[in-house]
Amino acid sequence: MPADVAELDQVLVDELSPATQGIPPAANVQASTMAIRSYPHRPLLLTFGSILRPDGGLQVRTRVLAESLADLGFPPAVISTREGQAVLHKPQWARSFAVPKQNSRSRFFIDLVRLTRRAASESSVVFISDATLLPVLTAAGVRLPVVWDTNECQSLHYSRLTPTPLNQAKRLTWLGLERWAGHHCRLAVAIGDSEATHWKRIHPQFSTKVVTVDHAPFASPRTAAESRAELEQRLGRPVRGPILVFVGTLEAKHNGPAARWIVDVLAPSLPATTTIVLCGNGTETLRGCGVGARMECLGNVDDVDSVIASADICLAPLASGAGVKTKVLHYLAHGCRVAGTPLAFEGIEGAPGLYQASLDSLPVLIASLTKTTESPENADARASAQRAWIEHHHGRQRVGQQWQEILQCLSPI
Repeated sequence: MPADVAELDQVLVDELSPATQGIPPAANVQASTMAIRSYPHRPLLLTFGSILRPDGGLQVRTRVLAESLADLGFPPAVISTREGQAVLHKPQWARSFAVPKQNSRSRFFIDLVRLTRRAASESSVVFISDATLLPVLTAAGVRLPVVWDTNECQSLHYSRLTPTPLNQAKRLTWLGLERWAGHHCRLAVAIGDSEATHWKRIHPQFSTKVVTVDHAPFASPRTAAESRAELEQRLGRPVRGPILVFVGTLEAKHNGPAARWIVDVLAPSLPATTTIVLCGNGTETLRGCGVGARMECLGNVDDVDSVIASADICLAPLASGAGVKTKVLHYLAHGCRVAGTPLAFEGIEGAPGLYQASLDSLPVLIASLTKTTESPENADARASAQRAWIEHHHGRQRVGQQWQEILQCLSPI
């Protein structure tokens, strides 16, 4: 956090008039578009991490939500827990923007509650990006309808991890927190129909509240040739052989084991002419064993799109997880071949350009792909099919329409 966070507090002040107090009970999803446009929705959006420079799936999800609300004519008041030093003015897609002080944990929570109480007094509905933000609403005395964008079913994720006492304890904790959040929210938003099915199975008591909004990538297209040249400049050397790319912050519980598997298992199985690039927070700490493929562990990069677009093959060797994986959508949006596990492709199994194998069999599959040269015509056709699939199933227009239906549920007839 910047030292001058006091300036950020001033950003919360907004020129808009006081909000309508409360909203009526949920209406039928088939309410007219005119109804939502005539109703003065004033959303408040609470999120973890950086929404201005999203570096994880939750942050990408929240940024797309904020922009979708703005596109519908309802720019949200945003409270984000972490932003960079350049944040001095609110973005165009927000009606206000605030970041709590980071002096200490207690100060952070108190400030977050204060900012939430103030923003809620000028809002009519609250969107939260994580169930752990619900205590903030409770402490702030917020009585507005809550839309909980679930991102992923954490209790499902922990059930897929090694059943250590710690993981079992975390699974039970998340079950209780999810049950609490489901009881207090107006709607619980699942990412995709597959994830919605899991929610209804695990928490049948609030299954009538579960609705679906698909995940959208937050990617800027790059050309492969330009991106490869940028990567060579970043690495300070020419790259002659195939490039494999893995993107993900190691803070996410499924990414750490995946990155270690790449370093310890995959890299030694491939020839030295292959380059494996890992980027994302924490990857800079990884070190290869010195045999096999050449490892380039970049850590955070300022333009992850250029790294992905330079890849011959993108990697998703996930042994755990839940929900649609942001990294895989980004890979597809760049028209890359993707090698991964069934868990990595959960919810997007029909996408073109996915090559699936169990974790044990994945090195053989990846080695085979690195030896397979696509003709330019086939590569272009595949990449076009991937981008068309993303636009149809996870495009901004589709996601915007789904968020519009959420607002319809919150609008009076």
